[in-house]
Amino acid sequence: MSPMMGTAEKMIHLKRVPLFADLQTRELAAIASIAVHETYSPGTTIIVEGEPGESLFLILRGKVSVIKGLGTPQELFLAELGPGEFFGEMSLFDREPRSASVLAVEETEVLELDKFQFEEIMRQFPKIAIQACRVLCGRLRELQEKLRKGGSIQASHASRAP
Repeated sequence: MSPMMGTAEKMIHLKRVPLFADLQTRELAAIASIAVHETYSPGTTIIVEGEPGESLFLILRGKVSVIKGLGTPQELFLAELGPGEFFGEMSLFDREPRSASVLAVEETEVLELDKFQFEEIMRQFPKIAIQACRVLCGRLRELQEKLRKGGSIQASHASRAP
């Protein structure tokens, strides 16, 4: 992947993410215009639990681990996420601190979307906010079903983040 990723390349990656898969070219272009391409080395903490959330991250390449209570005796592995998946989405909608830490397991490339710029795009293109609500509701239903069945959140693997 090129160090300077263009808008068209960003749009291709965005289209592969469930959160943005149903969006039109104009909407994807607006999101691509604010997306920042970043690369993280293995072992790098991308998100720290308890800190303010300012961004959503879309994984282009690599893997991350989502961990609650990182470095404490109560440390709990929540998920491993890879290309086409995303994390940090809760910060786009609430003003709460990060609910878990996210670590790069291997060299990981992401597109980072700033919360405040993304809010402005959602005002311009309400369909983006509706789609985000659909995806987040799906995640909530999946979690509720796991809990109803007596499952563990820890069993969640490779598809969902907090």
